[in-house]
Amino acid sequence: MGLEILQQSFGVYQTHCYIVKLPQGQIIIDPGDGAHQWVIAHCPNPIAILNTHGHFDHIWDNAKLQEHFENTPLVCHTLDAFLLESDVFDLGLTPSHPTMLVESTQSSQILTLGGVEVKFHHFPGHTPGCCMIEIEGYIFSGDFIFYRSIGRSDFAYSSPEDMRHSLLRFESMCEVAAMPLYPGHGERTIARDEQANVKFWLSRI
Repeated sequence: MGLEILQQSFGVYQTHCYIVKLPQGQIIIDPGDGAHQWVIAHCPNPIAILNTHGHFDHIWDNAKLQEHFENTPLVCHTLDAFLLESDVFDLGLTPSHPTMLVESTQSSQILTLGGVEVKFHHFPGHTPGCCMIEIEGYIFSGDFIFYRSIGRSDFAYSSPEDMRHSLLRFESMCEVAAMPLYPGHGERTIARDEQANVKFWLSRI
């Protein structure tokens, strides 16, 4: 059995939660509001819970899954850990506590989780620790890159300057150009198609 990707949207923002099914087990990405029951039903052998970034609609059910999957690591970038650990927007979020942190700064870092290589590409701007996650030739871009769009950089804790630098780095990454890109909202795309739009978005920031 090869890699299989399950996708379901949750919450008022229809935030995509992904389950990457591998021979070694399942990797959960961005469990939003109401995702926990669907995730539990499809993850008999979870490897890890990953957050592309710390906005509430991507992490809402972290705590419920940590309670259910007691020994499953929760992974996010160190610069977004504070968004998991406290309800900074006063929305009633139950805090969660990452057990593994990505430390790379505007670069990439490989973690080996359950025998699976997972590469975090740090692209700050939407949030300080915003990342794209690469698993076996597939990209999960969170709220950094969407189909024909990019994440907003005018929120609290966002940075237009960081977003510009991140877009320029993304544009230059030839190694990911052919990879399918699964965003946090909306339809999937191909990395090269969104790299072609970077100059347009740079002119709008």
